[in-house]
Amino acid sequence: MSYREPLPEGCPPAEAEEVNAERVVYRLVRGHPPGLDDFRSQRAERPQGVFRGVSECLARGLSVHSQRADSEKTRKLPRFKNSFVCRLRLANGAGRIQPTFQPSHHTWWPLASFDILGHSEVVT
Repeated sequence: MSYREPLPEGCPPAEAEEVNAERVVYRLVRGHPPGLDDFRSQRAERPQGVFRGVSECLARGLSVHSQRADSEKTRKLPRFKNSFVCRLRLANGAGRIQPTFQPSHHTWWPLASFDILGHSEVVT
């Protein structure tokens, strides 16, 4: 499988679920409408960054929420105050996803072939 960004060995982890049925997740984005730059990992955003308590595999995935309210809550943080909540309709071929950190937070590793922009829309 070819992922959107280069991943370290063993990433995504074995416990990450393959997306093989439609599911809706939410992500904070800067653009309205969103662009491909809104779907870059922390590592892609900050190549020299040090992410304490976060594995390199997680740093190369995309943070999403299964509950819109959790993205809305995160949006109130100073770092995200100028962002928008984007709804993503993940479908078969979207990649792999795993619950991480808080109950609604997930890390998603999208496949290169998945049309992210065609499956996304700003909702707030």
